[in-house]
Amino acid sequence: MAYTPQVVDAKIVSDNPKNGLFEVLAVLKDRCQCRIGFERTPSGEEHATHVNRLFTEPCPVCRKDFLCNCMTKFLPTIAEQALQIVKTKA
Repeated sequence: MAYTPQVVDAKIVSDNPKNGLFEVLAVLKDRCQCRIGFERTPSGEEHATHVNRLFTEPCPVCRKDFLCNCMTKFLPTIAEQALQIVKTKA
């Protein structure tokens, strides 16, 4: 079975308007939490730079309870869903 991340909640946890960087905390349907780093281009477009899984639950992909890079594969999907939720809350 292939893993399909579904973001159920997201909020901006830090924002630096001077350099255009901000971070979003995303909670996935499987209770996994991820911190996603974004940068704003001069035209105002948001671009995801990295994702880190917080160690609240084991990784839903490899089931490791320590550092892994599995969520990097799903960065575009998670980032898009998280931005949609953040923009609807604003």
